Amino acid sequence: MTQTRRRGADLERAVYQATREILNTEGLSQLTFAKVAAKAQTSKPVIYRHWETPFSLALLAIQDKIKADNHGQLDQVVLTGESLAADLLLVVERFTASMDAFGKTFMGSWFEGVSRDDSTQIKQMLTNVRQIDLNAIDRVLERAVSRGELTGTDLPESLKLLPFDWLRYRMLAGEAVGPAELRLLVDDILVPTYLHVLGSKN
Repeated sequence: MTQTRRRGADLERAVYQATREILNTEGLSQLTFAKVAAKAQTSKPVIYRHWETPFSLALLAIQDKIKADNHGQLDQVVLTGESLAADLLLVVERFTASMDAFGKTFMGSWFEGVSRDDSTQIKQMLTNVRQIDLNAIDRVLERAVSRGELTGTDLPESLKLLPFDWLRYRMLAGEAVGPAELRLLVDDILVPTYLHVLGSKN
């Protein structure tokens, strides 16, 4: 019986899953379109038509996993907190879960497979991630203003990005990031800093 050719979302799911399996078992340096096509049960020409390079495919496959595991991007997290601290905690918990999804599966082999030719794609990915992080904090600040906790949202970008830079450093350094560390980040660093810079209506 001839196998039905995968198309659309079904093809994308199969290709991304195959890509992640290869990354997990062999590493980025061993990722090729031929291996992905064989594992996803499709053809190399199909892969070439949809994805530019193995590296760009790897990035998309990882982003797909993070979105799936966390029900969307960071700036789409449902904010249900009744305070600035509660909303910030939701964001940093979600960010930590996303980093864990990436790190536990791919970090061990990721950097060894990155070439100089991939630098443009890395820069674009970091630009996109930066904007998502900024959007997430903007949503938190807007809710805090509507509750009367802050007087405005004009926070410098460096302070908006502070929680994500702080967490990335700790994770890359192999330092613990659990509930106690997230509480310290929110209660002792972020909330006092945001109140100092933006002021409180209360």
